[in-house]
Formats: sequence, C-alpha cells, structure tokens
Amino acid sequence: MVFVKLHIRDLFFSFWKAPVLTAEELIFEKQKETQKKVLSSLESRLESLEILLSNDKLEDAKLLFRYLVYDLVNFQLLRTNQKEIPFGGNLQGFVLPESNKKIKQFRFLESLGKLSELSWKEMDDLLSSAIETFEFLSLESKKEFRTRYVTNLDHFRFLRKFRIGLVSAVVFSIIAGIAYFQYKFPVMKDQSIKLYTFISREKPETSDSMMVTKPVLKKDTGNWVEYEWELTKSMSTFGGLRIDPLEQRGIRFVLDQISIFDTKGKEIYTKKIMVSPSLLPEDYQDFLKIIDIKTAGKQTPGELVEMITTGSNPQIHLVFPTLKDAKTIKLKMKFIEAHKVKKK
Repeated sequence: MVFVKLHIRDLFFSFWKAPVLTAEELIFEKQKETQKKVLSSLESRLESLEILLSNDKLEDAKLLFRYLVYDLVNFQLLRTNQKEIPFGGNLQGFVLPESNKKIKQFRFLESLGKLSELSWKEMDDLLSSAIETFEFLSLESKKEFRTRYVTNLDHFRFLRKFRIGLVSAVVFSIIAGIAYFQYKFPVMKDQSIKLYTFISREKPETSDSMMVTKPVLKKDTGNWVEYEWELTKSMSTFGGLRIDPLEQRGIRFVLDQISIFDTKGKEIYTKKIMVSPSLLPEDYQDFLKIIDIKTAGKQTPGELVEMITTGSNPQIHLVFPTLKDAKTIKLKMKFIEAHKVKKK
C-alpha cells in the first residue's frame, strides 16, 4: 500500500512534470484504469436495461439482466483479486461483500433462478437492486482509489488541479478587481450629448429624425463648456426637449442653463436648473421624466443642481409651452468623474 504525504511546499515548488512511477505504482494505475472502464460499461448496461423495461421489452430485459448479474459479480471479484466466473457459471460460492449500509448488496441473486417467471414489476425491483449494488461498488472503488491504490501520479494530478485552480482564481480576481474598479471609479470617455425635440407633454415620443448631437470630449472634463446646436426646419416647432447628457454611468454633471433662440436670434426660452427650498429642482413639474440620473450629494437651495448618471442611457425630459420658429439651442454644462468630487 502506498501513501503520499502532501506538504505545503509541494503545492508551489514541486515540478510540473509527471513523475516516474515504480513498478508497483504502474500496476496500481493499470488496475484503476481497468476498474474505471468496467464501471463505465456497467453503467451503460444499466441504462440499456432501463430503456428496455420502459419500452415493455421484458424478455430482452431478462436476457440482458443475466449478463449484468455476472458483470456485477465479476467486478466485485476483480476488486478483491479473485478469479472471474464465466457467464452461466455457478454463483453459489460467491461471497457477498461486507457493508455498513442497511441496503443488502447483490440482493437480486436470490431471484436469479426464477428470472424467467418474473413479472415486469418484479424485474423493475431487481433493476433497482442492481442499481444500488452498482452504486455501492462504484463508491467502494473510489474509496480504494484514494487509499489502497494511491500513487505519486495521483499526487501530481492533485497538484496540477490545485495550481490550475489557483492560477484561475488569481486571474479571475484580477479581472473582477479591474471590472469592479472600472465600475466603482469610471473614467470619463469621449462620447456625445444628444437632443431630441418632441411635440408636447401629451405627445412625448421621440425619434432619431428629430435629434441633433454634439461630442463631449474627455479633455474638457472639469471645465464649463457651452454646446450649441442648429435645429433643422422639421425641429423648429416643439413643446418638449429630451436631453441625453452622456452615454456613461458614474459621471457627475451640472447643467447651468438651457437657452433656445429663434431664427432671428431672439431668446424664446431659457431655464436654469436650480435647487429649490424643497431640495428638488425648481419648477419640478417641468420635468416630464428623468432616467438613469440622480442628484449628487447634499444640495443647497439656490445652487445649480448637481447630478450623477446611474446608467448608460441617462435622459432628462423637459416640457414647456410650444415654441415656434426655433433655430438654436445652447447648453452650458460641466462634467467631472463622480469619484473625484470631494464630499460636502
């Protein structure tokens, strides 16, 4: 019997190359391989029996069961280094294996002599007994693989699995750490602001044909920038404005002022988004919808509202009296990475 002691230093400093086995270990490895193949064959035969019984092919199932009986018996003899019994041979001398379990192994041997007389229900019971016996033999074999038949190759395989698992865990931790850091502390990227005009509070539908866009550059982070759009003729009459300030979560921004001018350059609408005494934006009823955006930190009445994007599709929907002959929209805004802002 071979026992392999595992030291912590072996986990990290032993060689990755498979060990050279002794003559005894080679025999053990061959025996394990043989038993594994037989167990696989037994499992396949049990599955075939289940299929035959489920299809009411009772006589075929009985014939196959006889072969299964000898296969199970011979596997037990193989485990205990005894001579196999040929198919049709006398099973009277077969000694049942000892077991601490309440279930009696090889119980089906008691009914083998009257197999041809058994009903479908009785055959199903025998199959259950055979399955229990197979599970017992499989479990006992695996126990012996870890004790009686253990070799330096098992030691090597364990180390290899451990190392692969350790490397995988380290790589996963690094990737997860990077992903978490990027999620927790997003870095401002070059992206765009989009403006959509829509008809009114009652008709808030938007479309790409009624949209204008401007780039937002990372280099402008932290600075006030005035963005200006020229509207097409089809967008000149509207009673609502959808602002998509960013395409990224975790970015803090301030919208100082919205100004809309007609074709003659006259300002026909203006709005500052200020904090009201209730700590909500002033004229909150003008905000039809706010998506993927929240207010940032403590707000003081009279200040500009500071906001943070909470998703990748932030939107602000404003409504106002219908504007006609609109030509230009100006927004004064400032963006900053939210995690770089000091808490008040």
